[in-house]
Amino acid sequence: MGHPVSAIGASLALALALTGCGDTVPPPPPETFTWSGGQPISFSPPPGGWERSRYQNGGTEGVSFTRTGSGGEQIFVAEQLFLGRRDRCLQIQEVLRELYDYNKTTFGRAMLDARLYAKEPFSADEERVIEVVNQTLDRAREAYLDDDMVDARNELSRALEQAGEVRFSIDETVDRVLFTAEKNQVYPALQVGEPRAAEVAGERAVLVDFVFEPRGERFVGRRVYVIRNNRMFELGYQGLEENLPLFGRIVDSVAFPTGRCEH
Repeated sequence: MGHPVSAIGASLALALALTGCGDTVPPPPPETFTWSGGQPISFSPPPGGWERSRYQNGGTEGVSFTRTGSGGEQIFVAEQLFLGRRDRCLQIQEVLRELYDYNKTTFGRAMLDARLYAKEPFSADEERVIEVVNQTLDRAREAYLDDDMVDARNELSRALEQAGEVRFSIDETVDRVLFTAEKNQVYPALQVGEPRAAEVAGERAVLVDFVFEPRGERFVGRRVYVIRNNRMFELGYQGLEENLPLFGRIVDSVAFPTGRCEH
């Protein structure tokens, strides 16, 4: 991190930090979503009066909730897909599961999908694991073509274990998608605060607050980024300050059920 972003006054920053309490209305029951396939996320959605829709924005997939008649107040929960796509756990699992059902052509295609690739590795550790896993997959492919199914399965299992050695951290990855004034120049009179540490469901997270003025009306915003099992999730709010505590309660309700890929 360390982007040059606009400062927000101390009183405003304090107001934005509120999480809110005292609401006696029970939250809706949690809902669970799985977008890239590797890691589910569950949370309690907003109460009635917020219309839900699919959320897609710059490489994200998720769900959004827009306050009825508000003129743009929105809450969303989404996955930043760029990170999950680097993790080939699901693809290697599929090859293992379908190993005896392939022919040589379909096996070759599946193995191409299982290979790790990163044009710009986030760390030397990721670069090392990419090389090791792909070498193991090459041995699995050779064993399969030699009709040695036992060795092919063993090598695939080894590749799956090796691939799990990479664990992306929020610090080394969040800059790619972090909300900044430079990336969001369509917002009128935008002011963005410095990123700061947070926690979501026991995982380290990064939080950014901002203020802007659509149609001359003052809106506050917040973005929260968190990683679980090499999947990055982004939770966002923009709207009136009085509804920011509702977003805080949604963030507090987040849980990560066991996924198909555990790192």
